[in-house]
Amino acid sequence: MTLKNTDNSYKIVVRNTQTTDGEQNVIEETAFGSYHEKSGKQYITYRTEETDESESTASILILDGDSLTIRRRGSTSSHMIYRAGHRHSFPYATPYGTIDMELETDRLISYLSHSGGTIELAYTLTIQGEKYFNNMKITVTKG
Repeated sequence: MTLKNTDNSYKIVVRNTQTTDGEQNVIEETAFGSYHEKSGKQYITYRTEETDESESTASILILDGDSLTIRRRGSTSSHMIYRAGHRHSFPYATPYGTIDMELETDRLISYLSHSGGTIELAYTLTIQGEKYFNNMKITVTKG
């Protein structure tokens, strides 16, 4: 993935360690984007582009108290809501079709301000009956 600099100077790193059947897979994306606060909510926005630059995905993360919403639009689209102790079903749209998924959040911890910070998530993603255990860390750095 290439980095695309938007109108603000925050570096966003999303690192997810996913475990299924005893095997771990690490997925990491890095982008530049923006951070702002409005009406008690915290917003992070960024765009990632695939290496051929023909497809991109815009992401917005909305932290509202004890919940995190992640909306993605572009080559893939989804609307995920993370809240400790809750389940959320959602469609995951790809260029090849839509897959129904469910996530159950175990933990959501946030240390985020205008100077940067982190959001940590532990959740289980279920896709067609198969469970994937995830530990995600989102790091936001100003500069």
